[in-house]
Amino acid sequence: MSQILPSIFGANILKLKEELEFLEDEKTEILHVDMMDGNYVSHIAFGALQISEMKKASTMIFDVHMMVANPKDHLDDIIATGTEMISVHYETTPHIHNMLQRIKKAGRSAGVVLNPGTPISVLECLLDDLDYVLLMSINPGTPGQSFIENTIKKIEDLKIMIGERPIKIEVDGGVNNKNIAKLSQAGADMIVVGGYIFSSTPKQNYDELKQILATEV
Repeated sequence: MSQILPSIFGANILKLKEELEFLEDEKTEILHVDMMDGNYVSHIAFGALQISEMKKASTMIFDVHMMVANPKDHLDDIIATGTEMISVHYETTPHIHNMLQRIKKAGRSAGVVLNPGTPISVLECLLDDLDYVLLMSINPGTPGQSFIENTIKKIEDLKIMIGERPIKIEVDGGVNNKNIAKLSQAGADMIVVGGYIFSSTPKQNYDELKQILATEV
């Protein structure tokens, strides 16, 4: 069954501690954390110090999505936070293989992120060095966009490309109760959900999404 990864960027920043406790109470296994530098994307969110403090207050696995212009300059700081999963945008570095090697050498799971306009063919020479691929289903860094429908086909094609390799597929952006089943059916292993969970009724929304995925089994 596909796994829901709540994105803490969608939470109420004024109630961050309560939101983390809510996710712990819901037995959330993996927390998705967006790192934004105000350069590669327009927003600024969750630097290494904030991630480190959240990690100390949580038992969840952390999945840090680095939306930064120069990931090589921040990677050591993110590794030092203790986060278990780290993904880097293919589009942000000419040395993506080296980034993956550094992440895996630190004993962490290594992921590559692809923007909606980046073809999966760029992964062909990286497949033996990856633990997961994060497909963006909106353009990164700007919440509130609509889900890009051709992400479904991209997941299906990536599933074929991966074959028997133990590489997971993660999807992020615009996920709600209308499209989460389609993502699961297409082959997404991990589905990031932000704003849809952390609206006016977080528990109701989270339960609804979990129930939808449970019926897909």
